[in-house]
Amino acid sequence: MTRSRPKPATNNFFDRVAKTSTALTIVAVAAMLVYGQVLWFELGKLDENTVVTFNYDILKDPSKAIDVLSRDAFFQRPGRDFYRPVQNATLFIDTQIGGGDGWVYYLSNLLLHAAASCLLLLTLKDLGCSTGVSLATTIAFTVSPLFAQAVAWVPGRGDLLIGLLTLLCLRTGFKFLDTGRIGFLAAFHGFFLLAVFSKETSVLIPVMILMAWLLVHPQRAATRKNLVFLLAPTPVSIALFFYLRSLVIPRFPEPSVFGLEPFVHNLRVIPESIGKFFVPVGLAPMPAFSWLVTVIGIVVMVGLGLLAYRGVDKHGRKLALLGFGWFLLFTIPGIAYTNELGSISYDYLEHRSYLPLMGIMLVLAVIFMRMFRGAHAQRSSMAVLSLLGAAGITALIHAGDYKTPASFYDLAIDSNPASGMALLNRGFLRMTSGDPSGAISDYSRSAEVCPTYAEPLVNRGVMYQESQQMDLAGSDFREATRRNPNLFAAQYNLAEWYAKVDDLPNALQHYKHSARLDPKHGEAWTWIASIIAKSGDVQGALPYFDTAISVAPNLAIIYTNRGKAFSNVGRMQEACADWTRGSSLGSAECSNLVSSFCR
Repeated sequence: MTRSRPKPATNNFFDRVAKTSTALTIVAVAAMLVYGQVLWFELGKLDENTVVTFNYDILKDPSKAIDVLSRDAFFQRPGRDFYRPVQNATLFIDTQIGGGDGWVYYLSNLLLHAAASCLLLLTLKDLGCSTGVSLATTIAFTVSPLFAQAVAWVPGRGDLLIGLLTLLCLRTGFKFLDTGRIGFLAAFHGFFLLAVFSKETSVLIPVMILMAWLLVHPQRAATRKNLVFLLAPTPVSIALFFYLRSLVIPRFPEPSVFGLEPFVHNLRVIPESIGKFFVPVGLAPMPAFSWLVTVIGIVVMVGLGLLAYRGVDKHGRKLALLGFGWFLLFTIPGIAYTNELGSISYDYLEHRSYLPLMGIMLVLAVIFMRMFRGAHAQRSSMAVLSLLGAAGITALIHAGDYKTPASFYDLAIDSNPASGMALLNRGFLRMTSGDPSGAISDYSRSAEVCPTYAEPLVNRGVMYQESQQMDLAGSDFREATRRNPNLFAAQYNLAEWYAKVDDLPNALQHYKHSARLDPKHGEAWTWIASIIAKSGDVQGALPYFDTAISVAPNLAIIYTNRGKAFSNVGRMQEACADWTRGSSLGSAECSNLVSSFCR
């Protein structure tokens, strides 16, 4: 964009980097030095299994290239809450390249972060900052410990994508305003379309472009017509997104999950995200609000405002105002959403601050403009360099907390002991890695600190049942259904427990409840039918067997049990037909029954 820039000073460390290419190289190297370690990190942290490893059957199949675009962010259909097909596509490509190995997902995140950082430097230069100011500001962003979650955690991909694409939209949009060239217009709308389909927050990019045009573009009168051409078509992309989203996700989140209530509750995200960027205390994978961090953030915000407006020229003040506006604009959608479990899980996630904090970089650049001039410029630049080095070392250490699922959850629990979800997930990790006592300890703590949380009781009950502690198991399952009657796992496991202790009436009641909660669960319908048949009412059981077959036609246990029901009333021809079908599905029991009774 055409801009009258202040003459760059040369009496400080950063402005001695005269060439933009050198500055970009430094930024890329800084990203690699701090976050290159992620290439050796393990998958399995919060939602990484849900998003990636549990969906390998889809992600590894080349024929699913189009299919992944019609699923939600967890590759489910119908989906819930989030529709992000560009993110899905990048994960699909990663899996095709790496075959499911973790390094390729983390490499993509690292490259996206490095690219976004380089684009941030170019954007700052476009907005009138010297190479030195742009470099110092960008390094502060690149090595920030706050963004460890965005880079070192696979689901942070969406925020990296929209950070990169928002900067591309700003740069191509302003180039179209200045030149009127159709190529820049087409590029803008291409990047905007990709951004909208990467993460929902991107629908606000046109508002940001308008705000930037009003505040910092020097030729508003001459570019007003081009602005109309630039922004007028953007509702088409937004409408297309919401239409396709409605096909994948039938309904919007409940007001308690997305709306005014969570927005008011989450307002402390505003100071806390700024506070953690400048004073990296309380960094956590699943944080709770902290009054210490909130107060630090408020003090930092006031300080930023004073520093950005005192002794700064008119352009600098407008640039700072744009930065604060950018931050608030892109923060609001995130704080209007909360996990459906609320504080049982976490109060917010740090990766969501990636795009909003780019706005604060504009404010920081204005401050650096002032610091890097005058008699104390060299001293100021060396002080900034020292702080950037400290931030990089902090980020290097903090990123290591994301190396394994165990280190991830250890930090999550240490920093937020009330996170029942973190305790539940670490308990499951311990259970599957051969530490049953550690798992039970975590499940017990989770159930204790979160009195409404049913899931840890279900998992602990399963462990008790497997170790034949049936009374303890039954007590856990009953308490789980009391805490959350609509949790399928609680109802189904309680039904199975009643069946194991030969209380078939109660087993039948809870199997029916679980089937209502998940009508596509073939085993629930099978056991309903089996209990009814066992009572002697084979005819009454048949509709339930039919339902089971309709929802799970390849579930062998259906044919095993229906065959037994037919056999008990002498209908051997039908019994043998079912057992033969079960045998073809791999059931050893059906094969034995065919050998014994169907000659």
